[in-house]
Amino acid sequence: MADPLQTRQPEVGFRPRVTRLIWIVGFVMVALIAALTALELAVLSQRALGGGPKAMAWAAGALFLLGAAWAVVMWGRGPLRSHPLATGLAVVLLTRLVDIALVNPPLASDFAVYYRLGTQISQVGPILDKVPTGYPTALAAVFAPFGAQTLYGQLLNCAMGLATAALVYDIAQRLWGPASARWSLWLFALAPTQILMTGVLASEPLYGLLLCLAIWLSIRLGARWLLAALAIGAVLAASNYVRPTSPALVPAFVAVFFIASYKPKVATLASVALVACFLVLLAPVAVWSEQTKGELSISPSNYGGWSLLVGTDSARTGQYNPDLVSQVGGTPGTPDFDRRAGQLAVERLRKNPGKLVPLAIQKFPIMWAADTYGVLYTIGIGSDSGHPSESKGLLVASQAAYLVLVTLCAIGLWALRSAVPPTVLLILLMVLALALVHTFLEIEPRYHSFVVPLLCIPAGYGATSVRSVRLPWNDRATPAVARF
Repeated sequence: MADPLQTRQPEVGFRPRVTRLIWIVGFVMVALIAALTALELAVLSQRALGGGPKAMAWAAGALFLLGAAWAVVMWGRGPLRSHPLATGLAVVLLTRLVDIALVNPPLASDFAVYYRLGTQISQVGPILDKVPTGYPTALAAVFAPFGAQTLYGQLLNCAMGLATAALVYDIAQRLWGPASARWSLWLFALAPTQILMTGVLASEPLYGLLLCLAIWLSIRLGARWLLAALAIGAVLAASNYVRPTSPALVPAFVAVFFIASYKPKVATLASVALVACFLVLLAPVAVWSEQTKGELSISPSNYGGWSLLVGTDSARTGQYNPDLVSQVGGTPGTPDFDRRAGQLAVERLRKNPGKLVPLAIQKFPIMWAADTYGVLYTIGIGSDSGHPSESKGLLVASQAAYLVLVTLCAIGLWALRSAVPPTVLLILLMVLALALVHTFLEIEPRYHSFVVPLLCIPAGYGATSVRSVRLPWNDRATPAVARF
């Protein structure tokens, strides 16, 4: 039986129109991110490197390296073609291990909290706390047998990177073949920010892995709709223990059940099964929330109201603002504090609903167009002057690599415009859902880190499509398609 989640959309009925709408909105968003990323790169290059011959040398060097990478991946021989997955995973492993060996990021902010909770859980067992404990529980799994050292958490992140890379490759291969899969894998393997974040005890690597796993399950088990629904529901529930934004992703999978070639009755039953499994596995959170906060909720965090207050704060464009703590009053992380913060946020929205749109426009490039957080959280860039030249170079390299990724993603979406696979629609819906959620909630540039592996999938198709594009004035011009 054919897998409904890999087939192209039907040609009649409402599905093609819905597919077209999702594609248009998703393509516009990715293209906008690419344009804003290019602008951010220009500003960053001028600020970090200055003008003149030095900046031109950096630009020439970056273009040379990109061209070399292109040649190696597209026309490489030997293991690169005969064993693309093994070669790519070896590069993922090597780059992450080098990062762990050379970079020693400080334990600060959220990362220190995760380390503390991981140590505590390794001693007392699974718990729920004021922040999501999914990632600390994963840390505890390696802390318990080996000891509570940051090195073991970093090696865990490395293992997660390997698993994510394997999933990215297999998803792209199932959709478009080995050529696109090879590109998707290498785009993820060599992304500077993804490499640098390996040494940071942050929840993004685990969350990105779980999102990729949910997409992979939708392909691998798509023909067995009940098993697929239950498996996806379980993975999304697990991801909600890592970041409390996962409920926003459930409608994306439900929508794809109906858009794919499932019959309406099957799609309905699959949706019910997914939602039911998702909620059942989050029952411990609901019980904990009722006992500690006096409310029924599936959010494993005491910062939901605070995130809404920060996200609607125009003074800091939706980013963390310590001045808001005194406005709320009390101790951050407590149920009462979070409840008051949420009430203040709702009151703010009621009084000035018109400010949300301009604020959302200002938040968008901060959330999606800057990909330098890997350098900021590791080497610790704190100002625009007095930094080592290699730090400035890493900032520019990280942004340039991200620009290549989102540009290829936009090209891939454009090449797929006539027949968009449901899996690509699922990726677009997930990205759009996260963008919509963070229109209201707190933002940080690193909050798009877990989306990067998802973007690598259509970006791989975009890279192979570029190879087959013919010039407009060529008499034999043909539409761009992937060459396998």
